[in-house]
Amino acid sequence: MVIAFVLMRAGTLLEILPAAPRGTARATDPVLDGLLMAVAFAQSLAMCVVAVRRRQYPAGGWAWADVAVAMAVLLAQPWYLAPEDWVGTWTAWGGALSVNAVFGAAIGLPTRGQTAAATAAVAAAYAVPGVVLSHAHASTAASNLIGYLVFAVAARSSATFVRRLGRDADEARRQAAVLAAEAERDRHRLLLHDQITIMRLLAEPGLEPGLVEVLRRQAAAGAARVRHFLEQSDADLTGACPADGGRADGGRAEDGLPVGERPEVMLAELVRQAGEGFTDLPIDYAVDLAADVPVPPAVAGPLRAALATVLHNVRAHAAAGQVVVHADAPPGLGRWEVSVRDDGRGFDQDRRPLGFGLRVQVSRALAEVGVESEIRSAPGAGTVVLLRGRPAER
Repeated sequence: MVIAFVLMRAGTLLEILPAAPRGTARATDPVLDGLLMAVAFAQSLAMCVVAVRRRQYPAGGWAWADVAVAMAVLLAQPWYLAPEDWVGTWTAWGGALSVNAVFGAAIGLPTRGQTAAATAAVAAAYAVPGVVLSHAHASTAASNLIGYLVFAVAARSSATFVRRLGRDADEARRQAAVLAAEAERDRHRLLLHDQITIMRLLAEPGLEPGLVEVLRRQAAAGAARVRHFLEQSDADLTGACPADGGRADGGRAEDGLPVGERPEVMLAELVRQAGEGFTDLPIDYAVDLAADVPVPPAVAGPLRAALATVLHNVRAHAAAGQVVVHADAPPGLGRWEVSVRDDGRGFDQDRRPLGFGLRVQVSRALAEVGVESEIRSAPGAGTVVLLRGRPAER
Protein backbone atom coordinates (compact mmCIF):
# COMPACT_ATOMS: atom_id res chain seq x y z
CA MET A 1 0.00 0.00 0.00
CA VAL A 2 2.95 2.34 0.59
CA ILE A 3 4.20 1.67 -2.93
CA ALA A 4 0.74 2.36 -4.39
CA PHE A 5 0.39 5.62 -2.45
CA VAL A 6 3.88 6.93 -3.26
CA LEU A 7 3.63 6.08 -6.96
CA MET A 8 0.16 7.62 -7.26
CA ARG A 9 1.19 10.81 -5.47
CA ALA A 10 4.45 11.11 -7.44
CA GLY A 11 2.61 10.52 -10.71
CA THR A 12 0.06 13.20 -9.91
CA LEU A 13 2.72 15.76 -9.01
CA LEU A 14 4.59 14.99 -12.22
CA GLU A 15 1.36 15.59 -14.16
CA ILE A 16 0.81 18.91 -12.42
CA LEU A 17 4.29 20.28 -13.21
CA PRO A 18 3.95 20.64 -17.03
CA ALA A 19 0.71 22.59 -16.60
CA ALA A 20 2.11 24.83 -13.85
CA PRO A 21 3.66 27.57 -16.03
CA ARG A 22 0.49 28.06 -18.11
CA GLY A 23 -1.68 27.82 -15.01
CA THR A 24 0.36 30.48 -13.22
CA ALA A 25 0.14 32.72 -16.27
CA ARG A 26 -3.68 32.37 -16.36
CA ALA A 27 -4.12 32.62 -12.58
CA THR A 28 -5.93 35.65 -11.20
CA ASP A 29 -3.54 35.57 -8.23
CA PRO A 30 -0.27 33.91 -9.30
CA VAL A 31 1.29 34.41 -5.85
CA LEU A 32 -1.48 32.51 -4.05
CA ASP A 33 -1.39 29.84 -6.77
CA GLY A 34 2.36 29.38 -6.39
CA LEU A 35 2.19 29.44 -2.58
CA LEU A 36 -0.52 26.77 -2.44
CA MET A 37 1.35 24.63 -4.96
CA ALA A 38 4.57 24.90 -2.91
CA VAL A 39 2.73 23.90 0.27
CA ALA A 40 1.08 20.95 -1.47
CA PHE A 41 4.37 19.73 -2.98
CA ALA A 42 6.24 20.07 0.34
CA GLN A 43 3.51 18.29 2.30
CA SER A 44 3.31 15.50 -0.32
CA LEU A 45 7.09 15.02 -0.31
CA ALA A 46 7.13 14.84 3.50
CA MET A 47 4.34 12.26 3.51
CA CYS A 48 6.09 10.08 0.92
CA VAL A 49 9.39 10.21 2.84
CA VAL A 50 7.68 9.30 6.12
CA ALA A 51 5.73 6.46 4.44
CA VAL A 52 8.87 4.95 2.91
CA ARG A 53 10.84 5.19 6.15
CA ARG A 54 8.06 3.73 8.30
CA ARG A 55 7.13 1.15 5.66
CA GLN A 56 3.47 2.04 6.23
CA TYR A 57 1.10 4.84 5.31
CA PRO A 58 1.46 7.72 7.81
CA ALA A 59 -2.08 7.62 9.16
CA GLY A 60 -3.62 9.74 11.89
CA GLY A 61 -2.57 13.41 11.85
CA TRP A 62 -0.66 13.02 8.58
CA ALA A 63 -3.74 11.71 6.76
CA TRP A 64 -5.96 14.50 8.08
CA ALA A 65 -3.30 17.10 7.20
CA ASP A 66 -3.28 15.73 3.64
CA VAL A 67 -7.08 16.05 3.50
CA ALA A 68 -6.92 19.59 4.94
CA VAL A 69 -4.36 20.74 2.34
CA ALA A 70 -6.46 19.32 -0.50
CA MET A 71 -9.60 21.02 0.84
CA ALA A 72 -7.78 24.35 1.23
CA VAL A 73 -6.56 24.20 -2.38
CA LEU A 74 -10.07 23.40 -3.65
CA LEU A 75 -11.89 26.02 -1.57
CA ALA A 76 -9.35 28.74 -2.48
CA GLN A 77 -9.76 28.22 -6.26
CA PRO A 78 -12.18 31.20 -6.68
CA TRP A 79 -9.44 33.50 -5.30
CA TYR A 80 -6.60 32.44 -7.62
CA LEU A 81 -8.28 30.96 -10.77
CA ALA A 82 -10.69 32.28 -13.34
CA PRO A 83 -14.16 30.63 -13.25
CA GLU A 84 -13.66 28.95 -16.64
CA ASP A 85 -10.61 27.11 -15.21
CA TRP A 86 -12.25 25.78 -12.04
CA VAL A 87 -13.36 22.46 -13.57
CA GLY A 88 -11.90 20.16 -16.25
CA THR A 89 -8.41 21.69 -16.66
CA TRP A 90 -4.98 20.99 -15.22
CA THR A 91 -4.83 24.67 -14.36
CA ALA A 92 -7.15 23.65 -11.54
CA TRP A 93 -4.63 21.18 -10.22
CA GLY A 94 -6.36 20.83 -6.85
CA GLY A 95 -8.81 18.25 -8.25
CA ALA A 96 -6.07 15.71 -9.01
CA LEU A 97 -4.41 16.35 -5.63
CA SER A 98 -7.71 15.86 -3.81
CA VAL A 99 -8.27 12.45 -5.41
CA ASN A 100 -4.87 11.45 -4.01
CA ALA A 101 -5.90 12.67 -0.58
CA VAL A 102 -9.04 10.51 -0.70
CA PHE A 103 -6.98 7.51 -1.80
CA GLY A 104 -4.55 8.03 1.09
CA ALA A 105 -7.35 8.50 3.64
CA ALA A 106 -9.02 5.29 2.44
CA ILE A 107 -5.89 3.19 2.99
CA GLY A 108 -4.60 5.01 6.06
CA LEU A 109 -7.44 6.01 8.37
CA PRO A 110 -8.30 3.33 10.93
CA THR A 111 -12.11 3.17 10.51
CA ARG A 112 -14.61 3.21 7.66
CA GLY A 113 -16.38 6.12 9.36
CA GLN A 114 -13.25 8.27 9.27
CA THR A 115 -12.67 7.35 5.63
CA ALA A 116 -16.27 8.31 4.80
CA ALA A 117 -15.91 11.61 6.66
CA ALA A 118 -12.66 12.48 4.89
CA THR A 119 -14.12 11.58 1.48
CA ALA A 120 -17.28 13.62 2.10
CA ALA A 121 -15.25 16.62 3.26
CA VAL A 122 -13.02 16.61 0.18
CA ALA A 123 -15.99 16.07 -2.14
CA ALA A 124 -17.82 18.99 -0.53
CA ALA A 125 -14.76 21.23 -0.95
CA TYR A 126 -14.65 20.29 -4.64
CA ALA A 127 -18.40 20.86 -5.06
CA VAL A 128 -18.37 24.45 -3.75
CA PRO A 129 -16.52 26.06 -6.70
CA GLY A 130 -17.32 23.31 -9.20
CA VAL A 131 -21.08 22.91 -8.67
CA VAL A 132 -22.34 25.76 -6.49
CA LEU A 133 -20.37 28.68 -7.95
CA SER A 134 -19.64 27.51 -11.51
CA HIS A 135 -23.01 26.80 -13.13
CA ALA A 136 -21.36 26.37 -16.53
CA HIS A 137 -19.43 23.33 -15.37
CA ALA A 138 -21.92 21.98 -12.82
CA SER A 139 -22.70 18.76 -14.70
CA THR A 140 -19.03 17.94 -15.24
CA ALA A 141 -18.22 18.67 -11.60
CA ALA A 142 -21.14 16.53 -10.41
CA SER A 143 -19.87 13.62 -12.50
CA ASN A 144 -16.37 14.07 -11.10
CA LEU A 145 -17.75 13.81 -7.58
CA ILE A 146 -18.50 10.14 -8.27
CA GLY A 147 -14.76 9.61 -8.70
CA TYR A 148 -14.15 10.38 -5.04
CA LEU A 149 -16.56 7.64 -3.99
CA VAL A 150 -15.05 5.15 -6.44
CA PHE A 151 -11.49 5.85 -5.29
CA ALA A 152 -12.48 5.65 -1.63
CA VAL A 153 -14.31 2.33 -1.97
CA ALA A 154 -11.65 0.74 -4.22
CA ALA A 155 -8.72 1.87 -2.04
CA ARG A 156 -10.41 0.91 1.22
CA SER A 157 -11.38 -2.55 -0.11
CA SER A 158 -7.90 -3.19 -1.50
CA ALA A 159 -6.21 -2.08 1.72
CA THR A 160 -8.51 -4.27 3.81
CA PHE A 161 -7.80 -7.27 1.58
CA VAL A 162 -4.03 -6.73 1.65
CA ARG A 163 -4.00 -6.31 5.42
CA ARG A 164 -6.08 -9.47 5.85
CA LEU A 165 -3.55 -11.33 3.70
CA GLY A 166 -0.79 -9.91 5.86
CA ARG A 167 -2.46 -11.04 9.08
CA ASP A 168 -3.07 -14.49 7.60
CA ALA A 169 0.56 -14.70 6.50
CA ASP A 170 1.76 -13.63 9.96
CA GLU A 171 -0.46 -16.23 11.60
CA ALA A 172 0.75 -18.90 9.16
CA ARG A 173 4.37 -18.03 9.96
CA ARG A 174 3.60 -18.16 13.68
CA GLN A 175 1.97 -21.56 13.35
CA ALA A 176 4.85 -22.77 11.17
CA ALA A 177 7.32 -21.67 13.84
CA VAL A 178 5.32 -23.51 16.53
CA LEU A 179 5.11 -26.65 14.41
CA ALA A 180 8.81 -26.46 13.58
CA ALA A 181 9.63 -26.20 17.28
CA GLU A 182 7.36 -29.16 18.05
CA ALA A 183 8.93 -31.17 15.22
CA GLU A 184 12.42 -30.41 16.52
CA ARG A 185 11.38 -31.36 20.05
CA ASP A 186 9.94 -34.62 18.71
CA ARG A 187 13.22 -35.30 16.87
CA HIS A 188 15.07 -35.05 20.17
CA ARG A 189 12.50 -37.17 21.99
CA LEU A 190 12.53 -39.78 19.23
CA LEU A 191 16.27 -40.02 19.56
CA LEU A 192 16.44 -40.03 23.36
CA HIS A 193 13.34 -41.98 24.42
CA ASP A 194 14.83 -45.47 24.07
CA GLN A 195 18.25 -44.32 25.30
CA ILE A 196 16.69 -43.00 28.52
CA THR A 197 15.05 -46.39 29.07
CA ILE A 198 18.44 -48.08 28.68
CA MET A 199 20.16 -45.67 31.06
CA ARG A 200 17.41 -46.08 33.65
CA LEU A 201 17.79 -49.85 33.55
CA LEU A 202 21.57 -49.62 33.77
CA ALA A 203 21.19 -47.50 36.91
CA GLU A 204 19.17 -50.19 38.69
CA PRO A 205 21.12 -52.32 41.16
CA GLY A 206 21.32 -56.08 40.99
CA LEU A 207 21.01 -56.52 37.22
CA GLU A 208 22.01 -59.86 35.77
CA PRO A 209 25.48 -59.74 34.17
CA GLY A 210 24.05 -60.89 30.85
CA LEU A 211 21.50 -58.08 30.81
CA VAL A 212 24.14 -55.52 31.80
CA GLU A 213 26.24 -56.51 28.80
CA VAL A 214 23.24 -56.28 26.46
CA LEU A 215 22.31 -52.86 27.81
CA ARG A 216 25.89 -51.64 27.48
CA ARG A 217 25.98 -52.62 23.81
CA GLN A 218 22.69 -50.83 23.23
CA ALA A 219 23.93 -47.80 25.15
CA ALA A 220 27.05 -47.68 22.97
CA ALA A 221 24.95 -47.87 19.82
CA GLY A 222 22.64 -45.17 21.18
CA ALA A 223 25.59 -42.92 22.02
CA ALA A 224 26.80 -43.28 18.43
CA ARG A 225 23.37 -42.22 17.15
CA VAL A 226 23.29 -39.24 19.51
CA ARG A 227 26.77 -38.19 18.38
CA HIS A 228 25.70 -38.54 14.75
CA PHE A 229 22.60 -36.45 15.49
CA LEU A 230 24.71 -33.68 17.02
CA GLU A 231 27.12 -33.75 14.08
CA GLN A 232 24.19 -33.54 11.69
CA SER A 233 22.76 -30.57 13.64
CA ASP A 234 26.10 -28.79 13.37
CA ALA A 235 26.15 -29.53 9.64
CA ASP A 236 22.65 -28.11 9.25
CA LEU A 237 23.74 -24.89 10.99
CA THR A 238 26.89 -24.49 8.88
CA GLY A 239 25.35 -25.70 5.61
CA ALA A 240 27.70 -28.69 5.37
CA CYS A 241 26.62 -32.27 4.75
CA PRO A 242 27.36 -35.13 7.19
CA ALA A 243 30.10 -37.36 5.89
CA ASP A 244 27.98 -40.50 5.92
CA GLY A 245 24.76 -38.90 4.65
CA GLY A 246 22.79 -40.54 7.48
CA ARG A 247 19.75 -39.31 9.30
CA ALA A 248 18.97 -39.35 12.98
CA ASP A 249 15.25 -40.05 12.73
CA GLY A 250 13.36 -43.30 12.52
CA GLY A 251 14.03 -43.55 8.77
CA ARG A 252 17.78 -43.09 9.11
CA ALA A 253 20.03 -44.69 6.53
CA GLU A 254 22.66 -46.47 8.60
CA ASP A 255 24.29 -47.56 5.37
CA GLY A 256 24.60 -43.97 4.17
CA LEU A 257 22.42 -44.58 1.10
CA PRO A 258 19.42 -42.45 0.12
CA VAL A 259 16.08 -44.10 0.81
CA GLY A 260 15.44 -44.88 -2.82
CA GLU A 261 18.81 -46.63 -3.25
CA ARG A 262 18.79 -48.90 -0.22
CA PRO A 263 18.65 -52.63 -0.91
CA GLU A 264 15.37 -54.45 -0.38
CA VAL A 265 14.85 -55.93 3.10
CA MET A 266 12.73 -58.99 3.83
CA LEU A 267 10.23 -58.68 6.64
CA ALA A 268 11.46 -61.68 8.64
CA GLU A 269 15.05 -60.44 8.51
CA LEU A 270 13.99 -56.95 9.55
CA VAL A 271 12.01 -58.26 12.55
CA ARG A 272 14.98 -60.30 13.76
CA GLN A 273 17.28 -57.30 13.31
CA ALA A 274 14.99 -55.21 15.50
CA GLY A 275 15.17 -57.80 18.27
CA GLU A 276 18.94 -58.36 18.20
CA GLY A 277 19.56 -56.11 21.20
CA PHE A 278 16.93 -57.79 23.39
CA THR A 279 18.46 -61.17 24.16
CA ASP A 280 17.45 -60.66 27.80
CA LEU A 281 13.77 -60.89 26.87
CA PRO A 282 12.05 -64.30 26.50
CA ILE A 283 11.24 -63.73 22.82
CA ASP A 284 9.83 -66.45 20.57
CA TYR A 285 10.00 -65.59 16.88
CA ALA A 286 7.41 -66.92 14.45
CA VAL A 287 8.50 -65.14 11.30
CA ASP A 288 9.29 -67.86 8.78
CA LEU A 289 6.16 -67.12 6.75
CA ALA A 290 7.52 -63.59 6.18
CA ALA A 291 10.93 -64.71 4.92
CA ASP A 292 10.11 -63.73 1.33
CA VAL A 293 7.99 -60.63 2.03
CA PRO A 294 9.84 -57.50 0.83
CA VAL A 295 9.53 -54.29 2.83
CA PRO A 296 9.69 -50.97 0.93
CA PRO A 297 12.98 -49.14 1.65
CA ALA A 298 11.14 -46.08 2.97
CA VAL A 299 9.30 -48.29 5.49
CA ALA A 300 12.20 -50.43 6.68
CA GLY A 301 13.87 -47.87 8.96
CA PRO A 302 10.72 -46.61 10.72
CA LEU A 303 9.43 -50.18 11.12
CA ARG A 304 12.72 -51.41 12.63
CA ALA A 305 12.79 -48.43 15.02
CA ALA A 306 9.14 -48.93 16.01
CA LEU A 307 9.67 -52.63 16.81
CA ALA A 308 12.69 -51.73 18.92
CA THR A 309 10.60 -49.19 20.82
CA VAL A 310 7.89 -51.81 21.47
CA LEU A 311 10.51 -54.21 22.85
CA HIS A 312 12.00 -51.43 25.00
CA ASN A 313 8.52 -50.90 26.46
CA VAL A 314 8.14 -54.61 27.14
CA ARG A 315 11.50 -54.66 28.89
CA ALA A 316 10.79 -51.53 30.97
CA HIS A 317 7.12 -52.00 31.89
CA ALA A 318 5.66 -55.43 31.13
CA ALA A 319 7.53 -57.84 33.45
CA ALA A 320 6.60 -60.46 30.84
CA GLY A 321 7.32 -64.18 31.10
CA GLN A 322 6.90 -64.66 27.36
CA VAL A 323 7.04 -62.44 24.29
CA VAL A 324 5.89 -63.72 20.91
CA VAL A 325 6.85 -61.85 17.75
CA HIS A 326 4.88 -63.04 14.74
CA ALA A 327 5.22 -61.92 11.11
CA ASP A 328 3.13 -63.12 8.20
CA ALA A 329 1.61 -62.07 4.87
CA PRO A 330 -1.77 -63.83 4.59
CA PRO A 331 -2.52 -64.83 0.98
CA GLY A 332 -5.05 -62.72 -0.87
CA LEU A 333 -4.94 -59.74 1.51
CA GLY A 334 -2.09 -57.92 -0.22
CA ARG A 335 -0.48 -56.85 3.05
CA TRP A 336 1.85 -58.08 5.76
CA GLU A 337 1.28 -58.13 9.50
CA VAL A 338 3.66 -58.09 12.46
CA SER A 339 2.46 -58.62 16.01
CA VAL A 340 4.32 -58.32 19.31
CA ARG A 341 2.43 -60.06 22.11
CA ASP A 342 3.53 -60.24 25.76
CA ASP A 343 1.92 -61.87 28.80
CA GLY A 344 2.94 -59.05 31.14
CA ARG A 345 1.02 -56.80 33.45
CA GLY A 346 -0.74 -54.81 30.70
CA PHE A 347 -2.54 -51.51 31.32
CA ASP A 348 -5.98 -49.92 31.21
CA GLN A 349 -6.24 -48.11 27.87
CA ASP A 350 -9.23 -46.06 29.01
CA ARG A 351 -7.47 -44.63 32.05
CA ARG A 352 -3.87 -44.59 30.94
CA PRO A 353 -3.08 -42.81 27.66
CA LEU A 354 -0.29 -44.08 25.45
CA GLY A 355 3.15 -42.75 26.27
CA PHE A 356 5.47 -40.99 23.86
CA GLY A 357 7.06 -44.22 22.65
CA LEU A 358 3.88 -46.00 21.52
CA ARG A 359 2.04 -42.83 20.52
CA VAL A 360 4.77 -41.10 18.51
CA GLN A 361 7.63 -43.51 17.81
CA VAL A 362 5.26 -46.30 16.83
CA SER A 363 1.82 -45.04 15.77
CA ARG A 364 2.67 -41.64 14.30
CA ALA A 365 6.02 -42.56 12.77
CA LEU A 366 4.55 -45.61 11.02
CA ALA A 367 1.43 -43.75 9.87
CA GLU A 368 3.71 -41.31 8.04
CA VAL A 369 5.01 -44.19 5.87
CA GLY A 370 1.61 -45.85 5.38
CA VAL A 371 1.79 -48.54 8.08
CA GLU A 372 -1.25 -49.11 10.30
CA SER A 373 -0.81 -49.78 14.00
CA GLU A 374 -3.15 -51.11 16.65
CA ILE A 375 -2.49 -51.54 20.38
CA ARG A 376 -4.59 -53.78 22.64
CA SER A 377 -4.03 -54.14 26.35
CA ALA A 378 -5.83 -54.84 29.60
CA PRO A 379 -4.62 -55.02 33.21
CA GLY A 380 -3.17 -58.46 33.89
CA ALA A 381 -3.77 -59.63 30.32
CA GLY A 382 -0.62 -58.41 28.62
CA THR A 383 -0.30 -56.21 25.56
CA VAL A 384 -0.51 -56.81 21.81
CA VAL A 385 0.91 -54.42 19.22
CA LEU A 386 -0.26 -55.07 15.63
CA LEU A 387 1.45 -53.49 12.64
CA ARG A 388 0.12 -53.80 9.07
CA GLY A 389 1.55 -52.57 5.78
CA ARG A 390 1.92 -53.36 2.10
CA PRO A 391 4.86 -55.27 0.65
CA ALA A 392 7.26 -53.63 -1.77
CA GLU A 393 6.36 -54.01 -5.42
CA ARG A 394 8.66 -56.20 -7.50
